[in-house]
Amino acid sequence: SALHCYKCSFTIFDLPCITKNVTCQADEVCATIKGSAAGHNLIKRKGCVPEKNCNTTSTESYLSVKYTTTYYCCDGDACNSATTLSSAHLSLSMALAMLGFWFTQLL
Repeated sequence: SALHCYKCSFTIFDLPCITKNVTCQADEVCATIKGSAAGHNLIKRKGCVPEKNCNTTSTESYLSVKYTTTYYCCDGDACNSATTLSSAHLSLSMALAMLGFWFTQLL
């Protein structure tokens, strides 16, 4: 039967995230997805992902900032355990724009 996982749409700097329980599709597993830039873990999501994405890393650029996305998967109900209680709910594009601005200030 399908797995039940925690879903967290988005959080930054490992802050706690608002989560909810979701049911995955038959070919999906639970995962924690982390995005990093300049060697720092900056972005985190949780949810169901296709099993083929597990243990993969991709590198992309957004607003001249290179970032890496890594998929950490597990196979068991609620195995991507969650921390709750977040007051910030940002979109991925807004956070990456903020990171781009922050990096330009360092240069």
